[in-house]
Amino acid sequence: MTNMKKVSKIWITVGLVAIVAAVAWLLSGNKKEEEVNFVTEKVALADIQNSITATGTIEPVTSVTVGTQVSGIVSKLYVDYNSVVRKGQVIAELDKTNLTSELNAAKAQLASVQSALNYQQANYNRYATLYKKGLVSGNDYEQARLSYQQARQQVASAKESVQRAQTNLGYATITSPIDGVVLSKSVEEGQTVAASFSTPELFTIARDLTNMQVVADVDEADIGNVAKGERVSFTVDAYPDDVFSGTVTQVRQEATTTNNVVTYEVVINYNPQNEAFRKNKTKRSAS
Repeated sequence: MTNMKKVSKIWITVGLVAIVAAVAWLLSGNKKEEEVNFVTEKVALADIQNSITATGTIEPVTSVTVGTQVSGIVSKLYVDYNSVVRKGQVIAELDKTNLTSELNAAKAQLASVQSALNYQQANYNRYATLYKKGLVSGNDYEQARLSYQQARQQVASAKESVQRAQTNLGYATITSPIDGVVLSKSVEEGQTVAASFSTPELFTIARDLTNMQVVADVDEADIGNVAKGERVSFTVDAYPDDVFSGTVTQVRQEATTTNNVVTYEVVINYNPQNEAFRKNKTKRSAS
């Protein structure tokens, strides 16, 4: 019985080996032999390109925020979004009632101290004549001279007050500092603006919308590979089929941290005369 069991185990083992071998033969027999091909090239110099991907915003190269240095109610608005303005053009006015009143009060104060000065000057001249003749004491003469000098200083101070009130009245008329296009408007007629602690922003004006720049946020791991003068290609969501070109004009050293990600701003100058711009402009004209 022992010999029979040993013979059975041997046959079972032989059978398993045969089955494994058959399966391996079947699986390997259907595969094609792999061919190894080699491509040869002559040794030559070539350019290695390293690219960095970043996102950013398109901004005007020159934009000015227009505010006001005085408080008041916006009485008139002469421009709106996308309005084309010229340097010195009146774009808004504040209510001038209080400012005009302050100017009139300053002028009245100036007239009052000017009258006091005229009196003190005449009094001083009189005391000077009497002092030379020995008819008044030196103390009376010095007192008259001091009053005259104080009156002159009061007149000078009153003139500065009039000038300041006149300047504030002029600030109530808001003019455009540059030629350009109004990008944003932050106030409406009837709104009160307060300039007590900071200058309220009324408008944002861009000088030239054909002269644009891209401000890209480059990761700190890649910023070391960015240098001024390098060529840049970028796309805009509004024109996904066009590729625009530009040049790095500035790498700003101030870091910005957002959600624990450190980035640096890279300014890219865009030339609107490139081929993609002309192609896109032609395509829009044809349609």
